[in-house]
Amino acid sequence: MWHDVFISPSAINQAMQLVARQRARGEVLNCLRAFLSWEKNAPLDVGFMVSKLLLTIQLCPNTEFQSSEKFGEDLSDNTWEYISAIDLLCCHQRWVWTHDNIISKELWPVMDKWIKYRKGHANIAYTPDIIVASVLRLIGRLGQLGLKEGFPSAVKNISAVIGMFIQHAQDEDIPWGIQLAAVYALCDLSPSNPEEIAKILEAWRQETPRSVPAAVLGSLEEVRALCAPERS
Repeated sequence: MWHDVFISPSAINQAMQLVARQRARGEVLNCLRAFLSWEKNAPLDVGFMVSKLLLTIQLCPNTEFQSSEKFGEDLSDNTWEYISAIDLLCCHQRWVWTHDNIISKELWPVMDKWIKYRKGHANIAYTPDIIVASVLRLIGRLGQLGLKEGFPSAVKNISAVIGMFIQHAQDEDIPWGIQLAAVYALCDLSPSNPEEIAKILEAWRQETPRSVPAAVLGSLEEVRALCAPERS
């Protein structure tokens, strides 16, 4: 099984090899080096690989939302693989690096450009909705790293921005796939501010004229459950 995993050309395999190459020691390192022929290839920089994966997501041809009865307008399997690979690499680099180099410098600028384009700013290139949805889902995933490492204030700041985005979703006519991605992301970040996030999500659920997918309803229920200990 491990042979198949390590010889796969997938993004996950590349990320696993990079992390293993940096973490392995002693005999384990020697075995992996021989088995995977690492001597023949110079080690990649983590930051370079993350940027490469983000660029792959943005340039992937014919990427569209995948319709799912359970999840709604979801990302493609390939995009999820890239997101998982980025998540793995960022976990290896830890939160401060992830926040400063990926969320702040790579992900927020994509959101900013998309918003400015919708508002009619000149000289701003169009960003496909699926890319914005991918960025939101990735922010949600990476924000969980901040929660695990004990940076709730930083994650709360991120959740506040996404919460504001969701609160204006109906007025701004935000595409449904992006709304769902923002809601999923806010659910991922909900431990940073469960009471406020629960209110935002419930207001969104009541205001939206669309049928809310089952997976979203389940996530909203989990957020409400986080509030129960605070009230007791």
